[in-house]
Amino acid sequence: MKLVHLSDLHFPVALPFTSLKGKMIPGYLNYTFRRRKKYPISLWNAIVRKVKSLNPDAIVISGDITNVSHWKEYDESKKILAPVLGDKTFMIPGNHDRYTDIAAGKEGSDLPYYEKFFSPWMGESIPLQNGYLRIKKIGKLALVGWDSNMPLSVLNAYGYVKEDIVHSTLEYLEKEKLDQYILICHHPIWNPPERQESSGHKMKNREEIAELLKKRPPLAYLHGHVHTNWVKYPDPQKPYYVINSASSTRISDQKHQSGFHLMEWNETELNIKRFSFSNEEGEFTETQTISYQEKETNGR
Repeated sequence: MKLVHLSDLHFPVALPFTSLKGKMIPGYLNYTFRRRKKYPISLWNAIVRKVKSLNPDAIVISGDITNVSHWKEYDESKKILAPVLGDKTFMIPGNHDRYTDIAAGKEGSDLPYYEKFFSPWMGESIPLQNGYLRIKKIGKLALVGWDSNMPLSVLNAYGYVKEDIVHSTLEYLEKEKLDQYILICHHPIWNPPERQESSGHKMKNREEIAELLKKRPPLAYLHGHVHTNWVKYPDPQKPYYVINSASSTRISDQKHQSGFHLMEWNETELNIKRFSFSNEEGEFTETQTISYQEKETNGR
């Protein structure tokens, strides 16, 4: 089974400035003057070509397709994503996709924008009293989606996952006899020592969540949020792969080694390959995986 993992696509959608409100204004200005040129649509077109050539069994997108959760961004992003949307696609939202109260469904009774536009590719919603849990079964593998995001001030981008969600996830897997699963959540559960996050950017309770996951570890934890790639191999504290494919559509530089990953699972082991954009070839090509072993890191 082959799985492609994409994240933090941040599609370059131009917005009428007069349509922006509140924190969308500084957020869009920051994107326009600091980040927009780093996300040319040509990189997305190259990703589409590469994904089609890889012919994966699953395509996972771990959030942040938008920049400020504007309605127009969702409308345009759905059109841009069309070539990879299908039965094999599984998507979760990122913090930029829950940027405002209205986009997150916190105002009125409307669905969040992400669900309005992308529900067909978000998997089955598991009924919970309070919380987000979505699951998609592909072959002998279950893809499990969590939502760690919430509308915050413009200076914050942290995440949080309720412990009840972990318990509900493990109970569902046990009930449905799903032995192997991959967990997808936007915020990292681990960072390399040189990539530690501030309290305003990280998942607030990730160590507590990691401890609970030891009861029934996933095969891998896929995420984004930090715009440079890595793969952490299983260790006693986190006995599963931690894979970051952010930011798949970003031009790489000295601080951001961007790209995406292909995972090949033969029901006994997971083989991981990294692809990054080659300026010389104008295409995504296989490149060295940025990996961390237990003995190489004390990252938390």
